[in-house]
Amino acid sequence: MKRINSKIKNFFGLGDAGFSFMTTVETSFFLIFLTDVANLPLAWAAIISTLTGVCDTVSAIVAGAIVDKCNLKHGKYRSWLLYGPPFVIVFFALQFTKVGTDLTAAIVICLGFIISHFIWNIAWTANRSLVGALTDEPTERAHLSGRISAGSSIGKLFASKLVPLMAVAFAGLFGGGAVWGYTCTALVGAALMLVGYYVHYFITNGYDLPEPKAEKGTELATVEKVSVLDMLKGVFANPPLVATVFCDFIRLIGYYALMAFVAYYSKVMFPESSAAVTGNVLLAFNLGTLVGSLLSKHAVAKFGTKMSTIIGMAGCVVFTAIAYFFAGSQIAVIVLIFVSQVFFGVAYGLTTSLYTNCATYSEYKTGKNTKGFIMGLCSFSIKMSIVLRGLVITTGLGIIGYSAEAAITDSLAGGATIMCFIVPAIFIAVAIIPLLFYKLDDKEVMEMDGEIALRKKAAIEKAEADDQAAAE
Repeated sequence: MKRINSKIKNFFGLGDAGFSFMTTVETSFFLIFLTDVANLPLAWAAIISTLTGVCDTVSAIVAGAIVDKCNLKHGKYRSWLLYGPPFVIVFFALQFTKVGTDLTAAIVICLGFIISHFIWNIAWTANRSLVGALTDEPTERAHLSGRISAGSSIGKLFASKLVPLMAVAFAGLFGGGAVWGYTCTALVGAALMLVGYYVHYFITNGYDLPEPKAEKGTELATVEKVSVLDMLKGVFANPPLVATVFCDFIRLIGYYALMAFVAYYSKVMFPESSAAVTGNVLLAFNLGTLVGSLLSKHAVAKFGTKMSTIIGMAGCVVFTAIAYFFAGSQIAVIVLIFVSQVFFGVAYGLTTSLYTNCATYSEYKTGKNTKGFIMGLCSFSIKMSIVLRGLVITTGLGIIGYSAEAAITDSLAGGATIMCFIVPAIFIAVAIIPLLFYKLDDKEVMEMDGEIALRKKAAIEKAEADDQAAAE
């Protein structure tokens, strides 16, 4: 397999920056849009968020199966970066509209959400799967994986600051009210995703070529054909993948819980300046993740993919836990959270590498390319961790007796700091355990990729020879 060129090295990750900007419009502002902008009853907002969340989780798995089964003319993975984004723009904007009655508006919003997410889950999975098609070299895969994570962090940084301003500006500019402001903001976010994914499409030209078509009954056709059973075997007969999914799922609960608890911690510990403290801590949080992501490839070159991930997660646990003891100092918390997320960013930046290595292992063992389905499990881990993160937050708030009107006591402050720092650290620490069962070595993965390439070459040559013999 040829090495990645300078365009890919420098610009891969822009698609993830645009995608992350778009998704931040939703993850940070969708619920408040439903309740405070569209003025839907709280019960309707709960139904919409639950229904769409379940559908989104299911579509993440289905997306991987679709990517595996399709072989489009612009490349097995690149094609989705070209075809998907224009449709996402239209349906994502519908999520942020208020049409007719509450019932009509809820139906339109749900349809916009479900359809846009189904399409973008396919494009997202294809984008992640593309890494394995671009290179088989561990440090290059780590570089691309780090670029993906860095792009995601950059998108979140810009969106967290710009989205509220854009919503207000668009509302005033077009005179359509707050709803129209959010609709336009959603359009801009989806357009940025389109631009970024199109950049990925063009800079990877010549790498992800369509797989050769084979006649029924030939060896090549047998290699290419992928069934649902093959996809399931690629998961359950793949110990490294099981370890990766459990690790990713558990650590993301801690990651997203920390992000959400910052606001409660700030309100309890710094009631006079809670908004500013929340913004400062989250800025340090995302900057740290970005820096760590950029360091991922250097860590892999020295320690390997697995050990770099473990070191990153362990460092995050240590510094997040230390922040608990300095909870009364805003500056100390900002510094410690930044350092903790630099460590986490190293591990987070290798997420795509871990899943890609597992996909290689699966194809080596089964002879079936189920990369799309396996990369879809990465999306599944994210979505399920967010769902369970919500349960952790609400349960934790109930245990410490938090309510918006409750008086701030020492007991409440102590509980809030435990929930903000100690609980996420525990989840991330526990997530290290399944990774200990990840037995893939980077050198072994390279050898597997080489063997897979030889198998495909031999199958193609045999199919061509058979065709020539039949013609004679």
